[in-house]
Amino acid sequence: MTESEICDRLKAALPDAVEEFESQLLDPAIRVKPARLVEACRFLRDDPSTRMHYLRLVTGVDRLPAGETPGRIEMVYHLWSYEKRHGIVLRVHLDRDNPVADTVCGVWPVANWGEREAFDLLGVTFTGHPDLKRIMMPVDWVGHPLRKDYQRPDRYHGLPTNRTAVLEQGRVQVATAEHVAKAEPVSGYMQLNMGPHHPATHGVINFLIETDGEVLRRAIPDVGYLHRGIEKISEMVGYLGTMPYTDRVDYLGAMFTNHGWALAVEKLCNIEVPRRAEFCRVIASELNRIASHQIATGALAMDLGAFTPFLHWIREREKINDIMERICGARLTYNYMRFGGVSRDIDQVTIDEIRRWLDHYEPMMLEFDRLISGNEIFIRRLANVAVIDPDDAIAYGLVGPNLRGSGLAWDVRRDEPYSIYNEFEWDVITGTGVHGVVGDAFDRYDCRLREIRESVRILRQACERIPEGEVRTKTARIKPAANEVYTRVEGPRGECGFFVVSDGTDKPYRSRFRTGSFTAMTIIEHLSPGLMIADLVALIGSLDVLAPEIDR
Repeated sequence: MTESEICDRLKAALPDAVEEFESQLLDPAIRVKPARLVEACRFLRDDPSTRMHYLRLVTGVDRLPAGETPGRIEMVYHLWSYEKRHGIVLRVHLDRDNPVADTVCGVWPVANWGEREAFDLLGVTFTGHPDLKRIMMPVDWVGHPLRKDYQRPDRYHGLPTNRTAVLEQGRVQVATAEHVAKAEPVSGYMQLNMGPHHPATHGVINFLIETDGEVLRRAIPDVGYLHRGIEKISEMVGYLGTMPYTDRVDYLGAMFTNHGWALAVEKLCNIEVPRRAEFCRVIASELNRIASHQIATGALAMDLGAFTPFLHWIREREKINDIMERICGARLTYNYMRFGGVSRDIDQVTIDEIRRWLDHYEPMMLEFDRLISGNEIFIRRLANVAVIDPDDAIAYGLVGPNLRGSGLAWDVRRDEPYSIYNEFEWDVITGTGVHGVVGDAFDRYDCRLREIRESVRILRQACERIPEGEVRTKTARIKPAANEVYTRVEGPRGECGFFVVSDGTDKPYRSRFRTGSFTAMTIIEHLSPGLMIADLVALIGSLDVLAPEIDR
């Protein structure tokens, strides 16, 4: 169904719920009445003709145009149907002085953290939310940083909040530390912090765990330790200035965050990318996917006690880093993509080097597999542990190998094609219950390992068929017309999306980065009851979460 047909279907079912169909947007949207939001969402999810079980993104936008008062807060919901392969954007307008909306957590559990973030950074209250509290900022922080009229406090607990104050005052008098428990005691259970500096949490993440001996009652993720306000920064540094910051969103998959941001701006500005540049993008991205999956699978083995396989992958990853350095001059935060192409060409010498490395690497994949995949201890630690069925995977917004590990064959590269991925032959990998049931921790590991082989297939085809030509379209100053757009790429941790609102200037009015790690964290509390503490380590590793990608 087209967006207008979806709107007509919603109007027919709920005549007084729809306020306007905004067809002028690049991604047409339906504006619904706040009081009818949940009803509209539930209808779009359950109606046989729409079947939108996947909530892609929850975003808040502070609309405070110059000279206009009082403005409004918009909540924007991007919906998608895997079954019908169509989507729609819902919007509600809220009173800016007292923005209140009903929670949609009962429709899509993944909305929990998205709504908490809107509450934290924009001050939107969601009635009926199960745990409405700050998620990125400290609980006693004053104000909401994504508001357009937000004034940053000069100090927080005696600490200056800007560099100038530090330089002017020299020595800083810090207030007495406040040690407040993060959770109320629960009778009969022990409360522990797993993190934030724990080797198995894959970054600065904390888990508040309640245990009965070694058995978990629940594990509550506690994030925000690496929140750097990249979305807010993008509003200040402009479109081009944001590109290096996308590297820091996913430092293990920077090519994909580069690529997603480039696609969003190219769609806003109607910029075409030369064909050779598309091949360069695919080659760089698939090399990066292999490197990221090596860290994911190798670190999982190391978390469970097998150190040697990780060292094998580190050795191979170093060769990828050497190739990446030839391609773009960097080994981790690449900053390679540009609006209209890439920063530099991939020369024939580098293409030949990639081919030689692939010839060397394919036997190494078999060696890694022999080292760990059939190990009895490794299998017992992952098989039948933290099983995620397809319905839960969709409801909690899982993407990438975490979604495909539950048996759903969905890959953005194939199913919502971008760049030139639809020109290559490769397979979408899904979980098969190889040592347990479909959707267990071993399936998520196995999917990543088998996806490396598919990346090798794509790389061989791209290196063989790369055409001659330019690698970048000359563009004028990036200043798109007022509009908004959502684009997505298939990153190592799944769908990496960029929602960008343009107001006609050279800086985005609002940017929102959708990451696979952020949504994957929302299912951990749901899965944790009954697991052993050691199983939590396996669960975190199997989800391949990355702290900077969670916090942004």
